[in-house]
Amino acid sequence: MKRHMIWFFVIAFIITESVATCMDDTIGPVVSTEWLQKNLDNPSVFVLDIRKVEDYKEGHIPGALSLTYAAWRTRENNLGCQLPHKDELTDTICSSGIHADIHVVIVGNMDTEQQLMNATRVAWTLKYAGVKHPSILDGGLKKWISSKYPVSTDWVKRPKSNYKCKFNENIVTTKRYVKSHLKEAAIVDVRSEPLYKGEISDPALKRKGHIPGAVNLPYFLVFKKDGTFEDTKKLKFLATRAVGDAKDNEIIVLCCNGQFASSWWFALSEMLGYRDVKIYDGSMEEWCGDKDMPLEP
Repeated sequence: MKRHMIWFFVIAFIITESVATCMDDTIGPVVSTEWLQKNLDNPSVFVLDIRKVEDYKEGHIPGALSLTYAAWRTRENNLGCQLPHKDELTDTICSSGIHADIHVVIVGNMDTEQQLMNATRVAWTLKYAGVKHPSILDGGLKKWISSKYPVSTDWVKRPKSNYKCKFNENIVTTKRYVKSHLKEAAIVDVRSEPLYKGEISDPALKRKGHIPGAVNLPYFLVFKKDGTFEDTKKLKFLATRAVGDAKDNEIIVLCCNGQFASSWWFALSEMLGYRDVKIYDGSMEEWCGDKDMPLEP
């Protein structure tokens, strides 16, 4: 009887340790500076610094690789923010040493709205390229420094990978698709309310208004004023009010040019668990440039 009890406790201990290990190995979409500091030496963690090179040289998280935001988007067809061509994106991924199963932690400056969107846009681009675990450091480098964690000025190089991108076409969509799914999909316009309503104009847009049926969910609601992510309970409340709580609903997110749309793509898909969220990459720049596309004032 005693022998059975001993084995029972041994097995229980092993199971407990295994669960704890699995939990430690799980990286959420948003990681804290404390978590990253504890996992800097973890070989499965890849710290990606997307700030400008001059900022990186002044100081960065030890071991972080510099690959600025500009490497993760392109401009073409008079559109300000587009996915890179597949061969170019594959080259970027491989030259950096990234592959599908590594946990990429994106680090940026989080002082301006543009910088906040840089981080979520890179996370979306990595997910499009088939990288399974992109995360964002909550509060960026500023939060890291304020936590009094170490900073390095060493230029980091990593060996190249041979990863062949498996592009996830399910998270990006086109003008034609949006037009044909106006009644089927929940369309989320993340621009400010005055832009959404057509009360003000944007120099990049040739017309004012929004896509028929689109709901307004401004991008800045995803973040707090200090550049950290908003509490998930609040995000869930906002999302449920806008698109419902059914996780399989098809959701198309857009903005002026596709960059700011990544804020709610990240919140909906990565933080809240909606399973079918797409970004209309051309967004309102492309839509408003086509007179045949309907608008509501």
